[in-house]
Amino acid sequence: MKKAFQTTIKNKFRSFSPKTKTFIKLCAVMAILACGPSPMDYAEYFSLFYPENANTPAATKPYYFSTNFLNEEPYFYEETPSPKAETVEETENINAWEAYLKSKVSRDVIKSSLYGESKLSLLASKVSAFDKAASLYLVFAQEAESATPHKVNYWEESPAVDSLKIVDLIDKAQEGFQNATNDFLKERYLFQKIKLSGEIGRYDNLIDDFAANSRAIKRKSFISDWSKSRVAGATMALGDTANAVLMFAQIFNDCPSRRFAADLSVRRISPKFFAEALELATKSDEKANVLALQGIQPLQDGLDILEKMYDLNPKHPLLELVFAREINKNEMAFFADKNSTVYGNFDNYYDDNYKIDQAKVDAQHKKGETYLEKLLSFSEKLNSDGKVENPQFWNLSTAYFLYLKNDTKAALELLNGIKVDGNVKLKKQVEFLTFEMMDKTPSDETEQKMLNTVATFTDIKEYRDNNLLLKMSETLANYYANKKEEKKSGWFWSCSDNSDGGQGNFVKAFLAHSIAAGSDYGRGYQIGTSHNALIDTCSSDFLHKLIAFTQRKDLNINDKKLVELSNLKADYMNLALARRQVSESKFAEASETFKLVSALTLTNNGFAENFESEAKDINLGKSGAKDSPANFVSKLAVLQSKTNEKNASAEDWYAYGKGLYNLSYYGQAWILTQRGKSTADLEYNDELKSDYYLTENARKAFEKALSLNPDQELAAKICYAGALCERNQYLVKYYSERPDDYAQEEAYTAKMRKNELSKYRTFFTKLWKNYQNTQYQKMVLKECETYANFVK
Repeated sequence: MKKAFQTTIKNKFRSFSPKTKTFIKLCAVMAILACGPSPMDYAEYFSLFYPENANTPAATKPYYFSTNFLNEEPYFYEETPSPKAETVEETENINAWEAYLKSKVSRDVIKSSLYGESKLSLLASKVSAFDKAASLYLVFAQEAESATPHKVNYWEESPAVDSLKIVDLIDKAQEGFQNATNDFLKERYLFQKIKLSGEIGRYDNLIDDFAANSRAIKRKSFISDWSKSRVAGATMALGDTANAVLMFAQIFNDCPSRRFAADLSVRRISPKFFAEALELATKSDEKANVLALQGIQPLQDGLDILEKMYDLNPKHPLLELVFAREINKNEMAFFADKNSTVYGNFDNYYDDNYKIDQAKVDAQHKKGETYLEKLLSFSEKLNSDGKVENPQFWNLSTAYFLYLKNDTKAALELLNGIKVDGNVKLKKQVEFLTFEMMDKTPSDETEQKMLNTVATFTDIKEYRDNNLLLKMSETLANYYANKKEEKKSGWFWSCSDNSDGGQGNFVKAFLAHSIAAGSDYGRGYQIGTSHNALIDTCSSDFLHKLIAFTQRKDLNINDKKLVELSNLKADYMNLALARRQVSESKFAEASETFKLVSALTLTNNGFAENFESEAKDINLGKSGAKDSPANFVSKLAVLQSKTNEKNASAEDWYAYGKGLYNLSYYGQAWILTQRGKSTADLEYNDELKSDYYLTENARKAFEKALSLNPDQELAAKICYAGALCERNQYLVKYYSERPDDYAQEEAYTAKMRKNELSKYRTFFTKLWKNYQNTQYQKMVLKECETYANFVK
């Protein structure tokens, strides 16, 4: 019982605030998830609308709404990053060179020289045989690249640059521009000159050079847009921010390979500069482009921007993108009950104790409902006007809003007119909405149709796939349970909920929920469920029915499909049943159920490392005899039966109490009721009032044993075991009532020891007063530091 009453942990951690400690625990969970294969996405949130439904230009996927405001790719978060896909810039430039060289050099060599491990000199040597001018440009480009090194990571110091060398290269670029005989090389020499001028801060010269020399290029390509991007950057560097915004807006619209640079350049600037850029714009398309660039910025409502864009150009290529952003952004609020705890959430839903404040959740949901009405009105207006480029997107958006408003008839009418060829996400979106709003009059045909549709959604590639499957599994479960969905929340139903079910089939409803779970520990997403989370809510009676149903030989085709989709295995369900039976003290039944679980399953679930048939606490730290889980529970069943008899002995009650104690948090058979435990449970678990922590049933058994007048040695053992239970109850009280303020820690501990500790030393006192002459008391005095201190 050494250090049994230790009630403090390292001061460094305890000094943190409640918020900090909760955050650290969250980080620990995240770290655990990150250690194994997992689709963890830091930008995940609950959303049921694919942004891919919108027709958007190339290289605009990073501008879908995301809680990751920097639009970072998750590449750097992967343990084993997949090869990076070819960027738009790379594709444009490689294709341009391949066409210019008339495929005389392989695309692989061009790609490797421009963007891979090879140097430009390799490509220059191959080109020199048939195009000396192009070869000379490549040699020059290699020289320019070597003269302008850049740091890889933001925390590194910028490498030193030889300004004189760059001035010399600027002169060479001008000479190359004048001597070039075609637009392809002229355009590239001019770009190199502009880029080099920017490296040494010659912003005025850079702007003038582009204005003076770009006219000489008759057939301009994306390279001229690259030069314009540098000119816009120089304009901003010189303080003319509004003009720079106007320029970047045109670049963002016109040049896919410079969209990222344009967006990054205007991040975090004041909205007033967008307003000023609008004033500078002279054409409708220019104004619409400014609004589009503003519309993809975070932390704003963009509906006003959309309305202005539409008035200026109803066929603007980025109109759908900006609207899809508004739909997804509003989902963060509309589904506030789901999104309040996701990693990427940027709204504050917490109270002063860092608990979710339901009033804040409700207020945010109401805000989402209000904005939803505005979005719906806008999409309906565009539908009726007939001016947009892609009516299907606006019909689908309207149908989605109507679905959220439970206007099924109108939504289905719109969905029926949508053609889904080509766009995989659009097809899934239409099928999802159709499934959600289909006629669900119970029949074999309806059930089969629902099951077949759900089956097509089980291949999960990203978090929205997971969200849709969660919702569809919920809908299928409600169909089986004959239960109407709540409009606001309550989508994630538990098998312990028996309200409003009518004559529903709760077993099949549970199997439907299990489809979305994927596996024992879920699919790795923040929003979702797991087989463990679902099955651990079930009573033993329900689990009996579940297992019996899945093992029936006369299942029809729909039932077989449902069982297959649930992915629940017999061993898994039997182990869950055995644990529940132990928790419900049905030891005889549990013993038989454990026999149905294979040894491999027990090993895979940690029984070999975490099960012993005797509690080390009671054995003064020593391990007891080895036994199997089934035999241990069988013996516990025998003892349970004996203690129900009037002639039960003190030895029977003592043995039964030891068995019950071993099932607790402090014993070595905890795994018979729990999947896992932590040494920090008492410190941080909010639910400590169960017998698993209190060991009240074991204490009562020891109390009964002592009342039957056992011999002195046995009585001493009973007193020590009872003292352990009282220790546990003191610890539960201590940690349950402990203040979060570290400054109060010392005073609180002193108060507890003075006012409460004596109440939990009944058995210790009896051991000391009544059994001093027993061999067992002397052994405890020697082995247990806490008891020795108590006696002193």
